Amino acid sequence: MFIGMSGKDIRVTSATTLRIMEVVQSLEKGGRTVRFHDTVNALCQSGHQVIAVCFGPFDKPTNAEQDIALPQISGKKFGLIWQLAKLIKKHNINLVHAHCESSQLYAGLAAKLCRIPAVGTFHRSRLECYNPSLSNRLIRFALSHFVAVSEDRMRLLTGNMGLRDSHCSVVYGGTSLLSVPARTKQQARAELGLNTDSKILLSIGHLGAIKGHQDTLQALALLNDADVQLFIAGTGTEAEKRLLVDLTQTLQLQHQVTFLGQITDPALWLDACDIFVQPSHEEAFGLVFIEAGARRRPVIATHVGGIKEIILHSVTGLLVTPASARQLAENMQKLLDDADSRQSMGDAGFNRVHQTFSVEAMTTRYLKIFQKLMPKEGSYYDAS
Repeated sequence: MFIGMSGKDIRVTSATTLRIMEVVQSLEKGGRTVRFHDTVNALCQSGHQVIAVCFGPFDKPTNAEQDIALPQISGKKFGLIWQLAKLIKKHNINLVHAHCESSQLYAGLAAKLCRIPAVGTFHRSRLECYNPSLSNRLIRFALSHFVAVSEDRMRLLTGNMGLRDSHCSVVYGGTSLLSVPARTKQQARAELGLNTDSKILLSIGHLGAIKGHQDTLQALALLNDADVQLFIAGTGTEAEKRLLVDLTQTLQLQHQVTFLGQITDPALWLDACDIFVQPSHEEAFGLVFIEAGARRRPVIATHVGGIKEIILHSVTGLLVTPASARQLAENMQKLLDDADSRQSMGDAGFNRVHQTFSVEAMTTRYLKIFQKLMPKEGSYYDAS
């Protein structure tokens, strides 16, 4: 049984119980990994039987009946299709759900061989991933239904990839941080050993240029306020981190900027900050922005991709032009100087996340899609 924040039981009856194979190509830190785990676990709690498959190691166990790690892929390894088809038959799977292009290609073709429906969720921020290509033509052939993580990405599926609206749906991500007990800002800072009087900005995201950390650093330099501290959580390549560290030194911000690496408790850090800042240059959805809302933190972000569907400008946060350090600095200063606005935006963000971006809402939407793809009662797909 899955009880959401509203207290609603979304468990379906045993007559409609599904055997689902959730497939992901890798579990690197980020929104896709969080969504994969939340989807698997929520489907299990809803009474469905789930097998979780990753093309590589699992970062942590899921609640699935079995976590199956297949060898990491490099190049086109179509032998994976047969491996996945065998798993479908062994576990009597009647629906496959794949996350991102490689898993959609191989798992989708395996599902096609086994004559069961396959759903693909498209997470990518990079716009080129939605362009016409041989891989995308094969994915289009293999999948029964296509899920975009935002309306913005839905337009790319129907526009760039030429998919019909009737074969596509938008399923927003949800966050489990709504259920984490709240701590005051002072309590969180004391737990982390941070100065209770500092003005703290927080970013959580990959260190690549697409997340815009370089713009946040340049904006911080424009503030010229030594009391403002910026904490950047996330990992990247050595080269990506070196670029940001070098920029920090060039801007003489060494005493104001801390690179945290990968953090294990984002709720604690969000509770400790004053403002969440992440001026991404592109973002398919942006799970971290709903995580900030779940902790009642105002957000400064950019009006790109799916972000503009999460953040309501001047209501739950502020949206700026990408790669505009001066505009970013002006909005950072505006919120740092206005505690009442920070409070009201944080509260509005919490209410919006609670109503629209819960794991319960995400799971309910997925189940509606899955059930619609199944044959009428009494004529289930049988992969055996």
